Amino acid sequence: MGADRAPIAKELLFVGSVKWLENSPFDRHDLAALHRHRAALTPAPVPVIAVSRSGTDCAGLDAAYGPADLLAAWSS
Repeated sequence: MGADRAPIAKELLFVGSVKWLENSPFDRHDLAALHRHRAALTPAPVPVIAVSRSGTDCAGLDAAYGPADLLAAWSS
């Protein structure tokens, strides 16, 4: 989860999941679990994001990042 500050957040900015399996993309089951966790944290419609080694296999994410995205972030 991303928040405005720690240790106690005033505002959640996003919720997310990291799935770093070689042959298993982030799928609709992962997305459903992420939505359940978001609902337990806040009633606000904060964005949902995924970081996955093997891509995504579902619609409904606000953002998705893969290995190339992570490497690009470190190089800039």
